[in-house]
Amino acid sequence: MKPLASVVVATYRRDESLKNALLSLLKQDYENLEIILVDDNADTAFNTRVGGIVAECSAENSAISINLIVNDQNLGSAKTRNKGIAAAKGEYVTFLDDDDIYLPQKVSSQVEFMLKNGADYSVTDLELFNSSDKLIERRTRGYIQGTDSKSLLGYHFKHHITGTDTMMFKRDYLEKIGGFDAIDVGDEFYLMKKAIEADGKFAYLNRCDVKAYIHTGDNGLSSGQGKIDGENQLYEFKKKHFEKMDAKTVRYIKMRHFAVLAFAYLRMKKLNLFLLNSFKSFFSSPFECVKLFLTLK
Repeated sequence: MKPLASVVVATYRRDESLKNALLSLLKQDYENLEIILVDDNADTAFNTRVGGIVAECSAENSAISINLIVNDQNLGSAKTRNKGIAAAKGEYVTFLDDDDIYLPQKVSSQVEFMLKNGADYSVTDLELFNSSDKLIERRTRGYIQGTDSKSLLGYHFKHHITGTDTMMFKRDYLEKIGGFDAIDVGDEFYLMKKAIEADGKFAYLNRCDVKAYIHTGDNGLSSGQGKIDGENQLYEFKKKHFEKMDAKTVRYIKMRHFAVLAFAYLRMKKLNLFLLNSFKSFFSSPFECVKLFLTLK
């Protein structure tokens, strides 16, 4: 029998998108699957809505269980995911944000790939869509050439081997590295950093079965000012490691940082700040900046 896989979903202030996320999990072609849904709303009305969504979705496919956990108080995404990890019974653990969806083969393809490669953790590619369901960015990992911890850490600081939805871990390895740090913006970056430094076996699956959504005008933690604040905090963290890096890598990290800020400001329609950070990005590393911008849809 195939090993049990657990999908951890943390939810906060979502209803229709949460329903779509859960339905995408119930349509997975991997049969030995459990869903751990952690409700972080800490609000009676929202708790009732989430409970109703779970009941409605469960009726669609009773073969896959949805374990609903309700937080007494709002804990934030990182601690909420950790509660899901603690409740998971699967040998493999993966994640889905409550406003994203999986395509039907996501879990099966990633579990089978990890089994084949004896991997402790893995990532896939990622596609980002806008609210009109138009593809706006495709993130592939062609830059990964070596899988030793030193090489992976360098790739990670430059490019971010992230996207919570794309990550899958053996549960014992995830527990070994301590799960998510209690940081709600950039928590996936720090989790991957810990996974790399613990020197487990990494595998990259060059395919995408995830649709992640960018919400223009959303000022939550993962967008708007929250995105900008988190990016700035992460950049300050990276700067502490600059002395260990070569000049080319440092220039690339600076270029990427300002590019991320530029696009965050563009989505907020703050054109002056978009242009300012675009110029900073270009002058940090002109060739790499142009190359990056050309890859964006």
